[in-house]
Amino acid sequence: MIPSPYSPGSLPIHLAGRGHELQVIRDRLTRLDSLGRSGGPLLAFYGPRGFGKTSLLRIAQREAIASGYLTVWVTGRDDAPLAADLAGALAEEVRDSSFLAQASALLTSLDKLQVEIGVPGAKLSAERAPHRAGDVIESSLRQAARLARQGDRGGLVVFVDEFQDAPKADRRSLLIALQHFDGAPKGHPVAVVAAGLPSLSSAVTDAATFGERSDFHELRLLNDVATVEALRLPAEQVGVRWTQPALEHAIELAQGYPHEVQLLGEAAWNAARPERGDSITLGHVRQGREIAEQRMDQLFSARVAKTTDEQRRFLVTMAGLGDGPVTRGSIASALEVATEALSRPRQELIDRGLIEPAGHGRLQFTVPGFAGYLRSIENAR
Repeated sequence: MIPSPYSPGSLPIHLAGRGHELQVIRDRLTRLDSLGRSGGPLLAFYGPRGFGKTSLLRIAQREAIASGYLTVWVTGRDDAPLAADLAGALAEEVRDSSFLAQASALLTSLDKLQVEIGVPGAKLSAERAPHRAGDVIESSLRQAARLARQGDRGGLVVFVDEFQDAPKADRRSLLIALQHFDGAPKGHPVAVVAAGLPSLSSAVTDAATFGERSDFHELRLLNDVATVEALRLPAEQVGVRWTQPALEHAIELAQGYPHEVQLLGEAAWNAARPERGDSITLGHVRQGREIAEQRMDQLFSARVAKTTDEQRRFLVTMAGLGDGPVTRGSIASALEVATEALSRPRQELIDRGLIEPAGHGRLQFTVPGFAGYLRSIENAR
């Protein structure tokens, strides 16, 4: 048996259906390389979990490195300052680069910032720390970009995953830095590409009102063509094909949810245990369906466990009204409350990526199958 080429929960071999988003990132970086200027406002991609946001950024980072850019990667966390992680990632990248000799002052500044901000018992007061971090990070990004250009690199690209979870002061510092770079007389070839949940846009504007000028892009479910690519192309690379009936059934089951596409691909593969020249058939997809559904149920269970009682009642009531878009009024009626009482849980669930607006006064679940899961656990009580 050839090992499965599918990777639920990690970087896929082929990122299907995100060609447009990758091209948006490439175009933004071209501005750095060709013009030697800032990449402009924050470039941000958002969507529910399992839609491929992290994979999009990782593949974009690989492309950027291959194209000669200096890159750093950080992940927003609500329990740690982003500034310290960014300083550490930037210092590590500079040390690994060919212009180490010219970077001693920058490295000293970054190392000092990690101690001051990132270590318990910091030297700086809580009031001064965010301001100090913002100043040093802006200066460090500017110096790193300059070193990159001197070293024949296209510029500096900062990738920030889970941007909405970064402390507000750090979000603000990055946005201010980008604003300064964009308006500077001398070019500062720095771009920041971020990804996060649907709450990302409000997290950006909450950090700085001018953040509304950021370039936001929503990731949606895969269409049928992209689903076929995600299943067929990784298999073809190792000499295995999918039959048309197998692909059609997988499309029907996954309903465009990227994570479930990977789950179905792996489950069907493990059912088939193919060698080079073999095929994944309809029977293999049917065999693997139960395992894929079990994995999806585990995912749904974890998400429900993180909701409040109020949010859970909202979700269960919404699921009881059907799979398709439902009106806010019908949810309020079923809960026997005024529609205004739904405002807070509705927005909280939208921010978490569990539901989304579907036209005026209507809502729908972001992940196919979630409504059915909620009904099943409610009926099992």
